[in-house]
Amino acid sequence: MLSSSISKLVIVVGVLTLLTSCQNLGPFAIEQGRNRYNNIIQSTSKEQVLSNIVRVFNHEPISVTDVTEVDASQSFVSSINGAITNIGAHKGTTGGTLAGQLASVTGNTQYSETPTIRYQPLLGQALVAQLVTPVNPDALGLLYDSSWKVTPLLDLASSYLTLDYSEFYVALNVMSELYSSGALEFVAAKSDLGKAAGPTRGNARGESPAGSAATQAANRPAGNDALDIYLQPFHPHEPRREVSERRRELQLWIRLLWIYYGTQPKFVPKNPARCTQIGLRMTSADLAKWDSNLKSDRREVNLDEIRNCLPNFIELRTISVSPEIARSKGFTSGAPLMRTYSALGILKNATERPHPKIAFVSHDLYRQIRAHAWNQDVDSLSFYTLLPEDENPLDNPVSVGHESESARLDREVTNWIQGPQRNLFVYEPSNSLFDSDYIKGNRRLGLLRRYILVIVDDIPPTNAAYVFHFDHGKWYYIDTDDVISQKNFNLISLFLTMMAIPSAAPPLSPVISVGGM
Repeated sequence: MLSSSISKLVIVVGVLTLLTSCQNLGPFAIEQGRNRYNNIIQSTSKEQVLSNIVRVFNHEPISVTDVTEVDASQSFVSSINGAITNIGAHKGTTGGTLAGQLASVTGNTQYSETPTIRYQPLLGQALVAQLVTPVNPDALGLLYDSSWKVTPLLDLASSYLTLDYSEFYVALNVMSELYSSGALEFVAAKSDLGKAAGPTRGNARGESPAGSAATQAANRPAGNDALDIYLQPFHPHEPRREVSERRRELQLWIRLLWIYYGTQPKFVPKNPARCTQIGLRMTSADLAKWDSNLKSDRREVNLDEIRNCLPNFIELRTISVSPEIARSKGFTSGAPLMRTYSALGILKNATERPHPKIAFVSHDLYRQIRAHAWNQDVDSLSFYTLLPEDENPLDNPVSVGHESESARLDREVTNWIQGPQRNLFVYEPSNSLFDSDYIKGNRRLGLLRRYILVIVDDIPPTNAAYVFHFDHGKWYYIDTDDVISQKNFNLISLFLTMMAIPSAAPPLSPVISVGGM
C-alpha cells in the first residue's frame, strides 16, 4: 500500500512539474533570449558601421556581413525519482514516533538552447548594387519626415545642390538657417519638367525615333526625381512673431531664389502690377536689391505683400531637362540641380581628404573641440564647427600662390565664428553679400563642420564607449557623451541600411520545441 502511494505521489509531482514547464518555458525563452540576441546584433551592427568608416579612412575595401536570421531551439527535460527506504518505525513498534517507512522524491530539470544563426556576406553584384546606387529623393524625404535635421542630411548625402559647385554651401547654409527657424518644408516629388526630360538618341539622319516620348516616359524611374523646398506661409492665426524674424526669413528666401535664378519654372504673382510697382520682379538684380533692403533698410514694409510677389517653392531636380524645354523656359542650364552620393560615396566623402566631414582626432583635440563655446548645445546642434587651427593641414590644402588670400579668409571666418551671432549657419561679411568673399566664406564655414568625432588612441577607452573598433594597433571609438556624433553616426547607418538589397536566400524553417502540450 505504501509503495503504491509513493508511486502515485511521484506521478502527481511529475505531472505538475511538466505542466508548469509547459506553461512557463515559452515565456521564459522569450524573456531570456529576445533582448540578448537583439542587444548583441545591435552592438555588432554599430561596430560594423564604424569598422567600415575606419576602412574607408585607411583606403581599404569595406566588408558587410548581415545577420539575416536567428532561430533558437529550446528544450526542457525534467525527471522525477522516488524511493522507499528501510529507515523509520514499523507498525506496532513500542516507543516509535513514526508510523511507517520513510520515502523520498527527487526532481531534475534541464534547460538548453541551440541557436541557429544565418550570416550573409554581401558579395558580387549585390554588394555593388547596395554600395554604388545613389540615394534617391524618396529616401531623403523619408529621413526628413523622420525628424533628421537638414544640414547633416543634405551635406552627407549630396554631392551637388547648385549648378555652380562653389555655391553648394551658400545654398545649404541658407536652407539650414531657414529650417532652424521652422520656415521650410522638404518634400520628395516628381518634377513636371522631367516628363520629357533627357535628350533622345536619334537615328543616323538625326531624326527622333518613333514613339520616343512614350519610351522616355516608360523608362523614367518610378520614384520621385526631385526634392521640393517650400517656404511656410505667414499664418494669420499663429502667434505674432517679431517683425525682424519675418524680415530675416524673407531675406533668406529671396537669397535662395537668387542662388537658383534661371533654373526654376516661371512664376506669375497674383498682382504683377503691384510687384512691379514696389520693384520686386523675378530678376537677378531685383532679388539682390531686395535682399540688401531687407537686411539694411529698417523702414516698415508690408511683408505679406512682398511674400505674395515670390514663389513659395524651389525644385531641386535630380534629372536633366531636355534642351528644348530648357530653352522655352529660359533656363540657364537644363543640368540636374541636385546629385546624391551612393552608400559608398557617403563614406568616402565623409572620411577622405581633402575636406572630410568626419574628424579622426586625439582625445586632447576632441576635448578642445568640445570646449568651444559654440559647440556646447549638443541637444539642438547637428554638427561641430572647428576653427582652422583645429584642422589637420591636409584637410584643407591651399593652392600654390593663394596662401595669403586663404590666410585672410581664415582670419575673417574665425573672427565671425567667435563673434556674438546667434547661430553658425550663414556667414555674412561686412561688405556685399554677393561678392566672392560671401561665396568663399560660406564654403569655408561649411568645410569647417564635422558631423562625427572619432577618437583615435593607442589604448582602449577607459570609460564605456558608444561604439569602438580595434584596427592595425589603434583603437577607434565614439565617446559615450558625444551626442552629436552619435546622432550622425546613426544617420550614416540608416543610409547604409536604406540602400540594402533584400536577401534572396529562403528563410530557415526549424522545428522549435519549447515543451508545449
